[in-house]
Amino acid sequence: MTESELSIRQVEAFRALMQWRTVTRAAQALGVSQPAVSRLLGDFESNVGFALFERRQGRLWPTGQAHALHAEVERAFSGFDRVVQAAAQIREQRRGAICVAAAPEFAADFLPRVAAAFAHEHQGVDVTLLTLDPLQALERVAAQRCDLAIVNDVVAPRGVRLERLGQWPMRGIVPRGHRLARKRTLSAVDCEGEAFVSFAAGTPARLRIDRLFAECGVRRAAGVETDLAQAVVTLVEAGMGIALIDPITAAVAGARVAVKRFEPALAVPVNAVRNAQQAVTPLADAFVQHAAAALARLK
Repeated sequence: MTESELSIRQVEAFRALMQWRTVTRAAQALGVSQPAVSRLLGDFESNVGFALFERRQGRLWPTGQAHALHAEVERAFSGFDRVVQAAAQIREQRRGAICVAAAPEFAADFLPRVAAAFAHEHQGVDVTLLTLDPLQALERVAAQRCDLAIVNDVVAPRGVRLERLGQWPMRGIVPRGHRLARKRTLSAVDCEGEAFVSFAAGTPARLRIDRLFAECGVRRAAGVETDLAQAVVTLVEAGMGIALIDPITAAVAGARVAVKRFEPALAVPVNAVRNAQQAVTPLADAFVQHAAAALARLK
């Protein structure tokens, strides 16, 4: 016997007969005629080379060889059922994996919250979150080592495409008890002569902030510099100066420092980054939608 001599319908007929023990009920279960079941079983017995059933009192009784073969058939159908189940889970976005990279200001609090909401709706999907600087995040996406990246304003290298999720104004932060903590809105002029906690030289945030104060003609006192937004908050909390931070970090900084609207407004864009050559996946789309919804709540 060769594999080509067997058919799935023959095996299904054998399986149904093992379960129901009558041709009538097996035919009903398969949705075919009784003669069709008898023919399928006869062909199956001819192909395997031994009798599978004995007829007693109008019922079919499986032989010992049939029981041994049935165990293998059930294992095979169990594997097939797993394939069908996996396909359904993938179709319904309950199976798979997604890897998302983000700059530190997103990765500390915002991204885990987005991932938690996403995972709640897509149970069974494995989620990996990576904290990388923006350039590293873009490189991972370009190399197809990550499905998505969430970053602020960046120059997109070849191989990736940016999807603007929106832009939100930076916030001023001052130590609690500071004279400026009483103000509802912090202005550039209010920062004249104040010790200022800055982002590291050359970073996009530092360049934007320096440009704004230069345009306003405001001089700040030199202070501590750092490349992490969370470190800026800690330094301000410790009384090292005042600062401007992104709205993502500001949203969770209110318990530690006084968070103020800032004028003139300095908008920070937020982008989802995907591989330009990679097909869009429903899971990635769903994650981006969750991120956009979380960002919308910042307004």
